[in-house]
Amino acid sequence: MDLDYNKLAEEIIRNLEKIETIVLATYDCDHVTARTMNLVNNGLTIYFQTGKNSEKGKQIIKNPNVAMAIDNIQIEANAIFTDDLDEIKLCSTKFKEKFPRLYEKYADFPEEPTVICEPIKFKLYKYLDGKLCFDILDIKENKAYRI
Repeated sequence: MDLDYNKLAEEIIRNLEKIETIVLATYDCDHVTARTMNLVNNGLTIYFQTGKNSEKGKQIIKNPNVAMAIDNIQIEANAIFTDDLDEIKLCSTKFKEKFPRLYEKYADFPEEPTVICEPIKFKLYKYLDGKLCFDILDIKENKAYRI
């Protein structure tokens, strides 16, 4: 069943803005790891900070395909480290607004570069009329649908 792309995107954005932590899974061709991360978003784009020499940083460099999950939301995305000062400033500003106490401790460490996660697909698990369904926002195909 087709859904309104913009309405589903808005629902996801509202959810992302409320979420403080998400589980991030990375894979480096040898093994997969997962950890809880603080995140901020700009629309559907997700940002976080991590060191390039951390386990997740090394895995992202080897394989930018990541997965994230929280509550009823699953996300597939491509993650890249950025040197773009506008993107770094945007992430820092949003982090300061969302996590003022954490910002003072962690957000401006130069060894903690900004990672941009460009989503490929969102999957929302829902129960409607007593039945399990999935609302899918497929960014790559520019489609929204329910299965």
